[in-house]
Amino acid sequence: MACASVGRRISGQALRAARVKAGISMRGMARRTRISYSHLSNVERGDRAATAPVVEAYRRALADKGHVLVTGGQDVRFREVSDLLRDSGNGLPGGAVPALTAAETVRAGLHDAVGRRSRAEWWQQAIADYGASHYLAPPTELLRDLLADAAVLKKHISDGAEADRRGLLRSAGYLAGVTAYAWSNLGERRQARRWWHTAIDAADQSEDPTAQVWVRAWAVANGPYIDRRLGESLTLARERLGEHLAPASASCALLSGLAQTQADLGDPAAVTTLRQLAELTERVPTAVAHDRGSLFGWPEVRLRYTESHVHTACGDTSAAYAAQDRALGIYHTDMPRDRARILLHRARCLVIDGDIAGGIACATGVLDNIDATVRFESVNVTAKAVLAAVPPRARKLAVVTALHDRLRST
Repeated sequence: MACASVGRRISGQALRAARVKAGISMRGMARRTRISYSHLSNVERGDRAATAPVVEAYRRALADKGHVLVTGGQDVRFREVSDLLRDSGNGLPGGAVPALTAAETVRAGLHDAVGRRSRAEWWQQAIADYGASHYLAPPTELLRDLLADAAVLKKHISDGAEADRRGLLRSAGYLAGVTAYAWSNLGERRQARRWWHTAIDAADQSEDPTAQVWVRAWAVANGPYIDRRLGESLTLARERLGEHLAPASASCALLSGLAQTQADLGDPAAVTTLRQLAELTERVPTAVAHDRGSLFGWPEVRLRYTESHVHTACGDTSAAYAAQDRALGIYHTDMPRDRARILLHRARCLVIDGDIAGGIACATGVLDNIDATVRFESVNVTAKAVLAAVPPRARKLAVVTALHDRLRST
């Protein structure tokens, strides 16, 4: 539906109800949309029309909180993304997830009849495609497809030949891991934790060492954004550390998650782990090093991000600034979320160094400038770490309380 027609059909009162249910204050909405407080107030009271640009701005702000506007009749229904995905496939007509599942089941049956590759081989390619689309597709769209494919894969595991079982379980581990990350991006922490459990169980049952390492690596990296206890993440990382760590993306991701967890715990061993990661990164195959956009690659920028996180958390701001400069120099424009987190590390370093106003201004600028469609839970949690670095004596400063109020609603 075009924005213009949507704008004419949504009332200001409905927009207000959606904002309130999302826990966003009027001033918070003004900051998020960059539309003046007085203008939004007039729209919500009905004194001004809810034009297409205003409706679109609300839609983006609500999406940033993991909610959506669903138009219907003369009003707007407001529902959480998790409900939409569960009940109607992201609000698409006819229940998109069940419909896609049925369609994919038919296609898979036809492929079995005419295809030359086994089911396990086909799913391996599908997982590679999901790894590549993780950073590009909106999480609600990604989840719609992931959940539909998960239902088909479940049927394949149940009905498949024993010879295919391990390969299918391996794919299930990866698929559940990507699904967990998508839930995490939407701030659905409980769903994310459950899907990580499924991912680990599936990978373990597959007895595939690479899958077992990869799933644990990304589960550890995702830990801070789903409220997993640091000790639990540390245990998860160590479950596969006794094995030989080959120069591959999964091993590098595991060391990266371990180093970040150690740093967050204040463990000086984080620096040693970081050194191991740097050595392993130098040995990864060229194809893995050049794979910038996939969950299965390990480009240099991920090493630099890890260095920035570790040195920032350890309070070594000189080393952190150097890592941030190197990272910012090689981040592409198609990685705005990761770039934002690096800049938030810098803001935290400024606060640690005593420049509280500068650090808070830096963090506020990052939040102001990142598009709502890519500002996921990882950005919010990284921003909250900037506030946590503010010493008690300065926490009542106006700029600090303003940022605190802004993040409290996220």
